[in-house]
Amino acid sequence: MRKWTTRIAMTALFFICFIHSASAQTIDAKYSDVSNQHWAKDEIMQLDEMTVLEGDRDMQFRPEAPLTKGQAALSLSHAFSAEPSSKHHLFSDVEWNSEQERAALIAVENGWLEPSKPGIFGTDEPMKREELWDALVAAFKLKHNGRDVLPEIWPSSSDESSISSVPSIKIVNAEDFLNNETATVTRASFAKLLHRLLLNSGLIEETKSYQLSDVKESKNYLPIKTPVHLEKVSFDEHPIYLRSAKSFKFQGHEWIDNDFSKDNIYEYSVGEDGAIVELTVRSFDNGDEFLFSKLTNPSAAPVTVDVLQKENDVATIDLYRFDRYPIKRTSTDLFNTDMTSYPTGVLRFMKTDGSVEERMVGQSYISKQLSLTYDNGGKSYMRELLAEKEALSYVQVGQTLLSVHTLHSQANDIVDHWYLDADHPLFASNEHMVSWMKETSQYYKKRNSWYTAGGPYNKMVTSTEPMPETGQGYGRTLLMLKEDRALTLYHQQKDRYFKNLVYNAFVNLKNYKEDKTYWETEVTSTYLKDLYDIHAPFIDTRFNEQIALFYYNSGSEFGISESNEPLRNYADLLASQKEKGNVTQIAEDAYYIADYFPINQKVKTHTSMNHALGGMNILLMAYQEFHDPKYLETARAIQKAIALQKDEWIRDNGDIWYRIAPDLTYKGEDYKHLTLEDLIDSYQLWQQVDPTYLPVLREMIATKSSFLSNENLGYTTKIKNGLKQIGLMEYLPKGKELTDAL
Repeated sequence: MRKWTTRIAMTALFFICFIHSASAQTIDAKYSDVSNQHWAKDEIMQLDEMTVLEGDRDMQFRPEAPLTKGQAALSLSHAFSAEPSSKHHLFSDVEWNSEQERAALIAVENGWLEPSKPGIFGTDEPMKREELWDALVAAFKLKHNGRDVLPEIWPSSSDESSISSVPSIKIVNAEDFLNNETATVTRASFAKLLHRLLLNSGLIEETKSYQLSDVKESKNYLPIKTPVHLEKVSFDEHPIYLRSAKSFKFQGHEWIDNDFSKDNIYEYSVGEDGAIVELTVRSFDNGDEFLFSKLTNPSAAPVTVDVLQKENDVATIDLYRFDRYPIKRTSTDLFNTDMTSYPTGVLRFMKTDGSVEERMVGQSYISKQLSLTYDNGGKSYMRELLAEKEALSYVQVGQTLLSVHTLHSQANDIVDHWYLDADHPLFASNEHMVSWMKETSQYYKKRNSWYTAGGPYNKMVTSTEPMPETGQGYGRTLLMLKEDRALTLYHQQKDRYFKNLVYNAFVNLKNYKEDKTYWETEVTSTYLKDLYDIHAPFIDTRFNEQIALFYYNSGSEFGISESNEPLRNYADLLASQKEKGNVTQIAEDAYYIADYFPINQKVKTHTSMNHALGGMNILLMAYQEFHDPKYLETARAIQKAIALQKDEWIRDNGDIWYRIAPDLTYKGEDYKHLTLEDLIDSYQLWQQVDPTYLPVLREMIATKSSFLSNENLGYTTKIKNGLKQIGLMEYLPKGKELTDAL
């Protein structure tokens, strides 16, 4: 008898006509999956307006998802504006002092629902249809006799058989609903039932009809129909959430003050198999923020985590994509080809007040961590790139924009993603933005695209280890951390994006060095390993020279404290090498300093011309800055060695040898443009300190420039500007002007 009366009651509820109806009102859509065509649209929207029902914080209602016990309790407690009499924490599966706990206590105290087990409410358990009916009967004090449930809308005949003449119910899944009381209830069905009960009981005066605005979404946006776990990370103005089918557990928060920026690092476990998602929100003093996401999955099971961000008061959105300018790769062979490309694009949203905000959105990078440990404890680190994938999708519901940044791990891998948020346009003009996109496409190998909180990753040559069999080895290259090109473009164009990249470079350099005095290379060069049996970590003089210059030349401009200290530290390091015996002696007062200083080994390496010039230039700059005579003395020793062996350095074709070995033999093809840039810098510095050495440097500039002209290799902008500054424009090589040195 019980199941028959339950069926009658349910049929009655579904059969209710809209006898209390208001004219349709046009409003902004609130959920991406509740459209004007949805069969329970009006009920969902009216109950949402009354705060009786609510969707999820990712702007989905999930109408066809199973109704959970916690959701039913929450809706009933809101419908009756009830309060619990007890404040005790009774259930381990609901958060203490939360709205969910309050609703569970109300439901149990009023006899609507019972705990699934002692101490467990069952908040995430799907509601069975018979269980829901019992709850509704208790909440609305309905009688179990079907004819007396809702008498004013019941068929007029008193004959129970008249129930069979009830017209067909044109509601999705209605027949299935009536024929299977033990099956689960969808959220949409619950909205329909609850709305009709509230209407009949007088808690709703009239049924409203809604006309919803259109939902705008990217082509790749996919609503998730099944239940999800959502975790709010932080921030109210631009809320950030994590979303996954697996549950989250907060693991910790760290706050780091970088003077000119602040890092907030949040860590959560995902599921039960060891996956960790780490979000680093890097906030600059200008209000802009990088968000770096890292999903580490050590398990054999796939894990997907979406990083969501909401923007309110959005009128229109546009995505300016980098792939409008396809990359022309020089090789179709996947081995050792740089498979990274460029960011997805600039997401621009016009706010309702007319202001413009923009977000530069990167791709996601799926990789595996590689490391090689040596007998003396040294280690070399690299990542194997498995894939670069687009992570961004988005949907605009009403005036709220939800951007979705998907981290999808297959198993036993790491997924990185980044984006940069600005409350202002990132570029001073669309022309600047387009120019950067074209440049990034052309020079994709020399532009950072795979950003992480610890710095960008770039393609490593095959002469590094541990190189994976695929050849897709990527590491943190110190020269690429500096963002030299971004600094140049910022000076030329004053674009906000490049200023942020430079700020981020200073953070990355600080984090990379940690508490060490110098920047140590973390990837082993097999070229150096084969020559001298040295491996990571080691100090590369060229890298430390360039980083010291980066700090010295631009640090004060960007408010970096003690920006000249890397110059002093590195000059001290160079000046100490003669005493340590780490030099190649040419004469009593003439020597070269080795290119590399191993950390765990004692061995003397070769000296390349570009390293020798770069170190000498640093010493001259340090002498001018700090007036310590040891810097000038060491610089003179290097210049004297070059002067004594000038003729040996110059090759028959006019080019310069790449390096001199400790046994004074010369080998190697020199860089095309880099050494000429260094020679020009040396000439300018000695002009200011001691012109005695200028004739030797001028001869080397002339011969190197002649070689470039003969080979039609062109010149860099830096070469052109440098020759102009020292008054030697007659040596400008023939050919095209290039942005990057070869």
